[in-house]
Amino acid sequence: MISFFRKFRQKLISENKFTRYLIYALGEIGLVMIGILLALQVNNWNEDRKNIKKEETFLRQIHIEFDENKAQFEKIKAFHFKSLRSCEWMLSNQPFKTVSLDSLRYHSLWSRTSYTFDPSQSSIVSLVNTGAIELIREEELWAALVAWPDLMVDYLEEEKEMRAFTVNHVIPFSLDHFKLYTEEERFDAVLNFDQKQLDKYLNLIARKKRMLQAILIGLADQEHADNRNENSQVVEAIDLIISKTKSKD
Repeated sequence: MISFFRKFRQKLISENKFTRYLIYALGEIGLVMIGILLALQVNNWNEDRKNIKKEETFLRQIHIEFDENKAQFEKIKAFHFKSLRSCEWMLSNQPFKTVSLDSLRYHSLWSRTSYTFDPSQSSIVSLVNTGAIELIREEELWAALVAWPDLMVDYLEEEKEMRAFTVNHVIPFSLDHFKLYTEEERFDAVLNFDQKQLDKYLNLIARKKRMLQAILIGLADQEHADNRNENSQVVEAIDLIISKTKSKD
């Protein structure tokens, strides 16, 4: 009987040791796992901080770039309006026999001028090409930046078409037939083309007028009642990007 109790006690002691070792081992494993999870969390936190700093850098660059783009866009838009008004003046005052030479010279010049918007896009190109666009957390800003290149293609298409038409048709015709370079010229010497040539010139001016109207005003989409032409969309996009990238400091 005594032998039985001794064996039983030794067995309990042995089992208790095993249990203590098991608990100790599980504790060690738990500590290691907690350490790994904490290390991963700290690493993720550091990466998040780095990404936030990168995003802030990009946002500052974009803000500066689009402030400049807005100033240039407003300047080009003003030039387009001046050219449009001069085209309208030329069409309303032909055949120019009773207008002042200064007015004719001024509007002849502005009716054959053409400008195109040339925005800086280096920050957006860098974001897209490097995949850093995913650093932008603000969804509306992200969408505006992604859509910007395609919006520019659509908008600049009309401007480039107008400029090509002006350079290839309006300017050559004006230089060939208008003599507006000296104040001594008489009105009857200002134009040296006949009615057929005058009609051709007025058709050129009328076409350029329509191109400028399409750029500045656009044509309403009757099916969808959408009056937001590319010009309006560019203004909205620029204002949104400037607003969303403004420093909160």
